[in-house]
Amino acid sequence: MSLLIGIMRRRQLNMERSTIQWQLMLISSAIAQAQHANMDLQSVGTDYESDTLLAKKIQQREYKFKLLEEKLKLQKEEYETRLEEIKQELQSVNDMINNSISELFSYKVA
Repeated sequence: MSLLIGIMRRRQLNMERSTIQWQLMLISSAIAQAQHANMDLQSVGTDYESDTLLAKKIQQREYKFKLLEEKLKLQKEEYETRLEEIKQELQSVNDMINNSISELFSYKVA
């Protein structure tokens, strides 16, 4: 019975790991896009005097992109932590499966 439970749990963990890896890829892409957009704003912002209304709006948007970037990095760290937890649990489940197989197919001569 523990063999079947272990196999089902391993499958579930693998699916969860794949989902988290996909999310990490999307977050990394979003971080890169935010950084690129922020660099574009900075290059445009140098064309205007710092006290103009447009320059202030550009600075506000730069700040918002920085906040978004930090928020995405925090989310990425959370996913990376969860991914490590899943890897550890997968190792535990694999050990449980191997032990169950060993017990099922071991012959004890009394």
